[in-house]
Amino acid sequence: MVFASEPMRDSELLSAALKLVRKARGMSARQTAAAMHMSIRTYQRFEAGVTRLNLDHIHRFAKATASDPHAIIFSVMIGSPRFALNAADNMLSTVMVVGVQKLERAVGDRIAELDTRSLVSAVAALFDGLIDQVRSADPTREWLDSGRAELAAKRPKPGR
Repeated sequence: MVFASEPMRDSELLSAALKLVRKARGMSARQTAAAMHMSIRTYQRFEAGVTRLNLDHIHRFAKATASDPHAIIFSVMIGSPRFALNAADNMLSTVMVVGVQKLERAVGDRIAELDTRSLVSAVAALFDGLIDQVRSADPTREWLDSGRAELAAKRPKPGR
């Protein structure tokens, strides 16, 4: 009988996300600690998930690694450390947070008037559109690949 593995704890998710981003940036723990203006030991405890979730440290880490601090937080919330890396450069999570901030500034307390069905519909349409964009084939790439295959098929076989 196969048992599902235990879900990762928040501290493990955060640790995995931080390591993925730091390593993808080609930075050592010592370099990251220095860029965050903290001791290596404090950084090691932060990266290992030994300390409590610290938003200041997450924002300092993101600045030091030129990544999205909100993606790091979201990666813990959705249980996917890779999300922190995948959204590090395009700032997907920060874009979403800015959108929510803009909505809050524009309508304030009237946010409460938005019904859940409308919110789900709007968010689903947004994300379905993004999914379609990523999954849709690039016609330029398809055209070029097809042309290369055709050229290769018509090219005479090398030989003597």
